[in-house]
Amino acid sequence: MKPAGPPTWTPTAEDFFADIVGGLAGTLQDVAGLEGAAGFVASVGTELGRQVSRAYGADTDCSDAEAIAAVLVDFKRRVGGSFQVAEITADQIVLTNGDCPFAQRVEGRPALCMMTTAVFGRVTADANGYARVHVDKAIATGHDHCRVVIALRRDDDIGAQGHEFLA
Repeated sequence: MKPAGPPTWTPTAEDFFADIVGGLAGTLQDVAGLEGAAGFVASVGTELGRQVSRAYGADTDCSDAEAIAAVLVDFKRRVGGSFQVAEITADQIVLTNGDCPFAQRVEGRPALCMMTTAVFGRVTADANGYARVHVDKAIATGHDHCRVVIALRRDDDIGAQGHEFLA
């Protein structure tokens, strides 16, 4: 078969790998269910979070919430997100995001949100000793942005929902 002209789809390497990850997440959700798929993604995200902690030096005792937030925002910016600090208190960090690194590939694939949850949780726990991460709004579930709450202390009044991470 001889092509008629240049292809209409010319992906970059980033597009190609994002398509692969998006497709894998969708297939995992179809086969293993949302919870099973989220578990697989979380495993990868936890390892990636360890790498991020080492790269930023965040795996040392650093309970400064502003420094932790700066690491999380910078990392996500480097991989195509646009996270911003919405709020920082002694008890929690709240980040928002308008651009998912997986772009439209994340829609209907909330298991991919476990990548953010696991990376943020691992990095924060490595630096702070504890984290509980809850994605309470997500582009993957139809919101126009993501909102992630990271509790820095064990307290059922703040961040009672989410996934816990310990150093």
